[in-house]
Amino acid sequence: MSVIAIQHDQIAELFLNHKEAIVDFLMQKVKCPDAAQDLSQETYLRLLGKDSLAHTDNLTGYLFRTAERLSIDFIRHHQRSGAKTQGLDDELTCPLMQPEDFAILSQQCEHLLLAIANLPRQCRHILLLRKIDELTYTQIAEQLSISEKTVQRQLVKAMLHCHQMLIDPQY
Repeated sequence: MSVIAIQHDQIAELFLNHKEAIVDFLMQKVKCPDAAQDLSQETYLRLLGKDSLAHTDNLTGYLFRTAERLSIDFIRHHQRSGAKTQGLDDELTCPLMQPEDFAILSQQCEHLLLAIANLPRQCRHILLLRKIDELTYTQIAEQLSISEKTVQRQLVKAMLHCHQMLIDPQY
């Protein structure tokens, strides 16, 4: 068997002439049209990666043999990964937020925003500085020129008001 250099354009021509046959062949092996297309492209890329081929007397056979080996690897991989997966549990719930949960959360947000809007100005300002700007009690006290105790009291007052509005929106 002689080893001969093969040109990329020869491989491209070989692949184009046999592409449909390769895809059909792979489809019979892997039973998935997308996988068959992907494996046919992989076959082409494998041949392009070769600088020389020892099978110059039967390049078509070499093309199909490469495709077959790739299909075997594909099937083995999926059999191994399939053995590791478990069947779906009938009790599984969708991890995404359901519409009714979203509606409840949206309503709670509206109540919370209304509660914050109804706070006295300084109390609201302290709450926002603490929860949104994440300032410490000391930083808030310095910024507003008030004592840390006042910051604490106003913050507790604001949080109790918001909590009560979430429990009873008529509050």
